[in-house]
Amino acid sequence: MRFQPPPPSLFSPEVPLSDAVCRYFRVKHRDMVYLKFILEAYEGMNTMSTVDNVAGIIRIAIMPGFVEEMDELLAELGARVTMEPVAWEDQSGE
Repeated sequence: MRFQPPPPSLFSPEVPLSDAVCRYFRVKHRDMVYLKFILEAYEGMNTMSTVDNVAGIIRIAIMPGFVEEMDELLAELGARVTMEPVAWEDQSGE
């Protein structure tokens, strides 16, 4: 039997990154894995990417319709780990 990928879900539609609301933070390297683990649990609501590994800058792209919920989660996470909001000019063209 061949592997068949699951059908697209209503909870994880393919949304271009240009439609997402992006938040950038400076975090300690030791906290990156923790944040990635927690944020992945909210599948379809966001994606986290490292944009500058040396400086510890991450991008959290929040899907449309989930900004309020994710901002609440980010505030809660910010009470547990140091997440310094930073301005970042995305040069990747995304």
